Amino acid sequence: MKQKQDNKLIIFGLIVVVVLGIFAIGTIPRNEEINYDEISQEELETIVKDNVDEIEKNKLLEMEERDRIEHYTSKFVSALGNQSYEYAYSLLYDEYKTRYFPTLEKFEEYAKTRLPSMLQLEFTNFERIGDIYVLWVTLKNPVGTEKSEVEMNFIVKENALNDFVMSFSVI
Repeated sequence: MKQKQDNKLIIFGLIVVVVLGIFAIGTIPRNEEINYDEISQEELETIVKDNVDEIEKNKLLEMEERDRIEHYTSKFVSALGNQSYEYAYSLLYDEYKTRYFPTLEKFEEYAKTRLPSMLQLEFTNFERIGDIYVLWVTLKNPVGTEKSEVEMNFIVKENALNDFVMSFSVI
């Protein structure tokens, strides 16, 4: 008889905990809806960028190490293909920039004259050396005009998820 009463108390206690849990969840404040009419273009761009960054970080969390590093390299090469030279330049390791491309203009000139204008990547090898990664990559121009294929090495150092610096073999 005592055991039945103890079981009833345990069940009653669990029901109380579940009900309190449901009540507590219902009282958690929800994100307020954003009134887009009352925010500036700059604030809207920041909101969008933050959301895109969060989506990319979630995607990167699911990736294997090699896929993540190849993603970073693709991001850099895409920036070159889109002529976003300032962004691509910002991804370069500081000492590397100082040695090979002391100014954005020098980097842009190099990219325009030495790399294919349309870029398709083919990753041929991957190595990890301590906390840096070395990728052997063939950059191709899918149209097959002059300068249609270039082989390069990319060196990537991942500081944190979606926070990296890189360099590449100057050709």
